[in-house]
Amino acid sequence: MIKKWFSLFGLLLLFNSFGFAQQNTDVLLSVGDEKVVAEDFWAIYQKNSKIQGKAEKTSLKEYLDLYINFKLKVKEAKDAKMDTAQAFINELEGYRKQLAKPYLVVQELNDETVYQLYQRMQNNVRASHILIRLPENPMPQDTLAAFQMAIQIRDEIQKGKYSFAEAAEIYSEDPSARDTEMENGRPGRLGNKGDLGYFGVFDMVYSFEEAVYSLQIGEISKPVRTRFGYHLIYLSDKIPAIGEVEVAHIFIKKSPSAEIDSAKLKIDAIYKQLQDGKAFDTLAKAYSDDKGSSSKGGLLPKFGANRMVPEFISTLSKMQIGAISKPIKTSFGWHIIQFIDQDPIKDFEQSKAEIKEKLKRDVRSHKGEQAKIAQIKKEENFKEYPENREEANRLITVDFYAKDFRLKGMESHVKPLFSIRQKVYTQYDFLKFFAENKKTQVPSSLQTVIEDSYKAFVDKSCLEFEEQHLQEKYPEYRIILNEYREGILLFDLMDKKVWSKASSDSLGLMQYFNKNRKKYRWEKRAQLVVFKTNDKEKLAKIEQAYQPGKPEVDIINSLKQDSLNPIPIEHLLVESGKTVYDQYKWKKGAVVQLIDENGEQQGLIYFSAILPKTDKELNETRGKVIADYQNYLEKLWLKDLKHRYKVRVNKKVYRKLKAREKL
Repeated sequence: MIKKWFSLFGLLLLFNSFGFAQQNTDVLLSVGDEKVVAEDFWAIYQKNSKIQGKAEKTSLKEYLDLYINFKLKVKEAKDAKMDTAQAFINELEGYRKQLAKPYLVVQELNDETVYQLYQRMQNNVRASHILIRLPENPMPQDTLAAFQMAIQIRDEIQKGKYSFAEAAEIYSEDPSARDTEMENGRPGRLGNKGDLGYFGVFDMVYSFEEAVYSLQIGEISKPVRTRFGYHLIYLSDKIPAIGEVEVAHIFIKKSPSAEIDSAKLKIDAIYKQLQDGKAFDTLAKAYSDDKGSSSKGGLLPKFGANRMVPEFISTLSKMQIGAISKPIKTSFGWHIIQFIDQDPIKDFEQSKAEIKEKLKRDVRSHKGEQAKIAQIKKEENFKEYPENREEANRLITVDFYAKDFRLKGMESHVKPLFSIRQKVYTQYDFLKFFAENKKTQVPSSLQTVIEDSYKAFVDKSCLEFEEQHLQEKYPEYRIILNEYREGILLFDLMDKKVWSKASSDSLGLMQYFNKNRKKYRWEKRAQLVVFKTNDKEKLAKIEQAYQPGKPEVDIINSLKQDSLNPIPIEHLLVESGKTVYDQYKWKKGAVVQLIDENGEQQGLIYFSAILPKTDKELNETRGKVIADYQNYLEKLWLKDLKHRYKVRVNKKVYRKLKAREKL
């Protein structure tokens, strides 16, 4: 079916196979009043030739004949106005949106981002941060105050007034930095002093990750802005990425007394038993305070760097698979780690698809899009009118957030905000965009939201403009979109004229079958009973049971099957020339040995009946008859189409293509 032609593989081949040194407008073919340009036909022929490969390549003449048949069917679909049906329009629009995506980004930038991320994936980093929070849409003065505060804290750390950990406890607005007391029955918790532990690519927001991976160990970043506010970031360690690891541990929770570390004494005693040869899993079951894992010999679920306390990760980074660590201390107590297995980072080709999938949900995926927008602005003579923009900004007030707000009365604000090529976008266009995309609550800084909305409106307008003009700028896009358009039309019409008709037209199908009965015949057939066993004693018993004239059911019953070890029995009806049983001599009543590919006996075959050649009934070959009837209906239809639509081939242009085919 035609829809199956549109696989992603086919599309990729298509993008790679179109070469347009110059746009040739010579007409090769006309079907009725529709013309086909030679270069368009050649591009489609080349694409399909590459898909087929050299051995199966269709000649130019054969392909032209097929293409003419295709265009005749599409012509009828268009004349029947099938391309105006809403279902068709919706389906084509879905394909069009998908096809346009690669043209609306600078792909080289996206590829570069994927490779850069893969390089970062080779390491896990350990970092601490100090957060100065900001609301979602802060006022400019609040943003400045937070930035200045971050600068001041950084200066105090660098001058030695505080360590980074001390400054995090004092200043950070991330509550995890400080200790918490027991409250409402909840146990207290030690603060992390800003330490975020180990993590990797995609574990943090984009700007935070960018800053961390650009730092040297021991370096403090300048203030880094994220949607949460401003951060100071300190890189404390960088290790080869651990991927996912499988680990077991023996855990002794920390001592309640600060004076005597009984947990340390206990873990040391357990470690001594390990050194003396005791099994790790045995000791874990006997002593570990982690009841979730102790019953499994200390085995933990697989984890990555960002899923475990940093002391664990740091220790594992220095261990070999199979090794057992010395006791290590964490905020929870003491641990001994057994490194069982590891799934390392895959190679680039294996990782590429996963990175691209994650990029779709990440802000940096817009880098290629932003580069494309800049390209569109340059190529299409983008021009702005700042005074008109300021005027439009002043029209947006908190009234826009009222439940009963309407744009009515603002239609007169039609001064140009910007233009792309010759298309002008007005103040009212922007006011309408803002009203349709605003959030429900009034932001703390309306001016910031207006600025962000204006940029979003410009970006959207540029990409929509480009999308509307893809067919004129990219011949390969125009051709493949037309293939989709005509392919959908052909599918719908073929279903109506051939596929569904052949299945539902019972009378026509029966008439076709009766006229062509001799095409549908059974060759000689045999009814078999196949016993599959290599038990010599049982085989001898079966051979003895088959006496001429004895009813088959009595023979099978006489075998007295062992219910625990029965002999597999198959009843088959096979056709000569189409079965593995052709190698045996067919004779009614014959009992022959079933031989495997190594020449060993694996059972017995009993030929209970031999049936002569005979005509098939419709219910015995319905699928084949329907397929043949479809071909018959299609041939009748094409004959009618060729009568109704005149087909002309420009022989001079065809000869030029023929010469190119030989190159």
